[in-house]
Amino acid sequence: MSSKLFKLLGYIWSAPVTVFGLLYVLFMSLMGWYRWWGVESDALVWIVNVQNAPEWVLKRWEKWGGHTVGNVVVLIKDPDEKHVILTHELVHVRQCMILGVFQPIIYAMIYLSIKASCKYSDAYFDNSFEIDARRGCGQTIDIVGVQKKKAEEQAKKEALCMQ
Repeated sequence: MSSKLFKLLGYIWSAPVTVFGLLYVLFMSLMGWYRWWGVESDALVWIVNVQNAPEWVLKRWEKWGGHTVGNVVVLIKDPDEKHVILTHELVHVRQCMILGVFQPIIYAMIYLSIKASCKYSDAYFDNSFEIDARRGCGQTIDIVGVQKKKAEEQAKKEALCMQ
């Protein structure tokens, strides 16, 4: 089969999730809180309109650079040519084009299983979908390990200062 046929099948397979994403961004756009950016690769991209969005919307975006729902991507700021967050989100688009409606279900199952049973892991940062997206754009993979190491180094510095 050709790659064009696989791409078409991916669009069809991810369509139910994409429709949900479109309903979400269209509502937010009608409210003036998001604005259309354009098409990037297989994604329909919107940007948060920080001037118009209410505080509660902006509060939800404090820890996010972007998110993906099917082929719909929303970013907190305009992407430039090599925007890492956009590249990260495009990996999620690809995941959804392969797994279709099962992608958010599997993502949630992994998240919940980590949350319930993995004492030394973070349900978001250690989710395999997030690890794959970070790996796909060159971001740090072991966020939890890096944070732990930094905290230990800070504690050592503070202990030295107390002596």
